[in-house]
Amino acid sequence: MKKLFPIVATMLVFALSGCAPPAADTAAEEAAIREMNVEWMNAANAKDVERMLGLYTDDASLYPPNLAIVTGKEAIRTYYSQLMESPGFVTSLEITNVGISSAGDLAYSAGTSETTVNDAQGNPVTVREKWVAILKKQPDGTWKSVLDIWNSDQPAASE
Repeated sequence: MKKLFPIVATMLVFALSGCAPPAADTAAEEAAIREMNVEWMNAANAKDVERMLGLYTDDASLYPPNLAIVTGKEAIRTYYSQLMESPGFVTSLEITNVGISSAGDLAYSAGTSETTVNDAQGNPVTVREKWVAILKKQPDGTWKSVLDIWNSDQPAASE
């Protein structure tokens, strides 16, 4: 019992002295997350798939509308490469929400977007969507997406 008391006392002192991990600088982290989302949009519009891939973790997943889940950088590379080959491809996004965990290691961003591609006749068709991204802070302090999901605001096509 005499050996246990110093250990318990030391743990109590640390707990009461505020040795908890420092709280995340929420404003700075939110700014970094917003910047990361703008970088994604800029890379997409530049059709720079490799730059986009740098914003995803190695095991990231996409949940595109009406398609199977796309997991891993190679599958994500294929998905975005094919999308960006579409004539007239351009996208824009607006970030409406950012939330950061109290530990500062996980976050989400959400918003709306518009993506335009040309139809078979060459006419531009714009799809309005909403999206959510789950982000994980990396050891170097950057944020990377681990999961992206989006879907259209348009009504489902009639069958």
